[in-house]
Amino acid sequence: MGTTLLPGGAGKYVLGVDPACPRCQEPLTAPHMLLHCQNRKAQRDHLEAALHSHGLVLNLSNVLDPKGAARDPVFSALAKYLLDCQITDRIKVIWGGRAANTHPIHVTD
Repeated sequence: MGTTLLPGGAGKYVLGVDPACPRCQEPLTAPHMLLHCQNRKAQRDHLEAALHSHGLVLNLSNVLDPKGAARDPVFSALAKYLLDCQITDRIKVIWGGRAANTHPIHVTD
């Protein structure tokens, strides 16, 4: 997957970015946040249910690149997950060698 824009990846290259998960202090990487962090299991249940409703298992490929009819509901569930985890302020965009916060994500039901 290469370098992500999550602190666990960006923190290796951008000064002032804390690479640790605020909940468990593991590196805040995409696999950790989306699949493994036990402190975010309750929030992840909705995302996992969206995947299962389309016959998909919880893995990075299905979360980040769902195919066909699963695409919209999985991306909506992913946006809800990120908001529920209150992690959107820690996702950084690397722009011109500097980190900047992304624009807020809005989810409608």
